[in-house]
Amino acid sequence: MYKHIMLLGLLLEKPMYGQQIREVIENHHDLFAEIIKKPTIYYQLERLAADGYLEIRREQVEAPGPGAAHEDLALRERDVYYITETGRHYFYTLLRAMLSKYTPGLSDLDACLYFLHRLSRDEATVLLKERQDLIKTYRAVVMQQMENHSTIDEAHTLVNNHKLTLIDAEIEWLERTIHHLGTSPAQRT
Repeated sequence: MYKHIMLLGLLLEKPMYGQQIREVIENHHDLFAEIIKKPTIYYQLERLAADGYLEIRREQVEAPGPGAAHEDLALRERDVYYITETGRHYFYTLLRAMLSKYTPGLSDLDACLYFLHRLSRDEATVLLKERQDLIKTYRAVVMQQMENHSTIDEAHTLVNNHKLTLIDAEIEWLERTIHHLGTSPAQRT
């Protein structure tokens, strides 16, 4: 649902064509840029339009060209997406529901933990340390992205603080788990 929130929220600001939406996500909502790729954007926009949440209008707009001509702005025909009244209602319904609820779920890691005993303590510890190193590296990337933004508004501050809190909790959990594996009696394999 976060994809719907992101796309509808951006279109509440102003009507845009697909590449504009992608560029706004890349430049202003970078935490989502890796998971909301261009094909996903167009697929979700088409779904939202089919459900009546968006209207698509073919318009002449000043837009960059494809590939190497990306810097060349000219009038080009583009599908411009407009949020409908139904789309506005849907956005606010989703926003309120997602802010006020918590949906617990299991992760890939949770499934693996049930079978951790199938590995030796040493191997499990090595793998969890690798995971911890990756998460610490990702944390550094998030911190660098925060430092690189010229303006940090309240929304970005909240998103980044939430992300860092979850990352820090994962790192702390891994430290405790690695310690536990090193100090508790050996498991059966």
